[in-house]
Amino acid sequence: MINAVIMAGGKGTRMKYPKEKPLIKISGKPMIEHVWNAVDSSKKVDSILVATTKNTPKTREFTEKRGIKTIETPGKGYVEDLAFIISKLVPDSILLTITADLPLISSSLIDHVLGEYEKCGKPAMCVALPIEIFENYNLKPSMVFDGIVPSGLNILRCINKIQDEEVLILSEIELALNINTCEDIKLIEKFLG
Repeated sequence: MINAVIMAGGKGTRMKYPKEKPLIKISGKPMIEHVWNAVDSSKKVDSILVATTKNTPKTREFTEKRGIKTIETPGKGYVEDLAFIISKLVPDSILLTITADLPLISSSLIDHVLGEYEKCGKPAMCVALPIEIFENYNLKPSMVFDGIVPSGLNILRCINKIQDEEVLILSEIELALNINTCEDIKLIEKFLG
């Protein structure tokens, strides 16, 4: 069984924007809706949750009005919230995590990543991008490790311990165009035309 959780509980402090980050509209729809639609259209994902916190009450309201399952996490940080989510799911099932700020993600890309995970033989996978894709598009990555940038898309087993991890490096612009600043919104709108 593959569970997916859309992480939508951060404060979005880098945004300096009055709205909750997952509700920022891209092409007329909130980011969370773009991400949810892609995950929901995946052929490999069996269940979807949106993880909110006290920082994102309007996001929770938005998803619940649409009948989308939500889980409220403690909001103490990504790792702590992930541990909380894992404690609520079927032990040892597969968990795909995706941040709510990847509005260009597609179901085919999600299915491709899950297919690569199935082949890798390790319990966890981090999807990353080469720094060059950011340089080619004049984008600013939020963090860089040894020339690669984490994408916000990860897979792990529902066990609360450190897991051996495969790093899948993809050069997909859809993973590079995540929204962390108001400048990123302008870039993504320009990219979409």
